[in-house]
Amino acid sequence: MKKVIIYTTTWCPWCQKTKQFLNQINVPFEERNVELNEDWAKELFEKSGQLGVPVILIIDEESGKENVIIGYDPLGITQALK
Repeated sequence: MKKVIIYTTTWCPWCQKTKQFLNQINVPFEERNVELNEDWAKELFEKSGQLGVPVILIIDEESGKENVIIGYDPLGITQALK
C-alpha cells in the first residue's frame, strides 16, 4: 500500500493540477498546505530540499521507502505508484 502526501499552497495552480490528476486516477492523498502550518513547511524542506510546491511524497508503507516528486509530474507520480 502506498500513502500519498502533497505539499501545497492555496495560490498554486500546479498544486491544483496535481490534485486533479490524483483524483482522476483515483489515488487518495493527504494535502498539507504549507501556508497554514509552519511544521509542514519545515517538513517539506526536510523531505525535498525545496521551498516550492507542489511536492508529492509517495511512501511505500511496507518498506518505508519514500519517493519525492517535485512539481507537476504525472509520469513520475504514475511510476512511483507502481
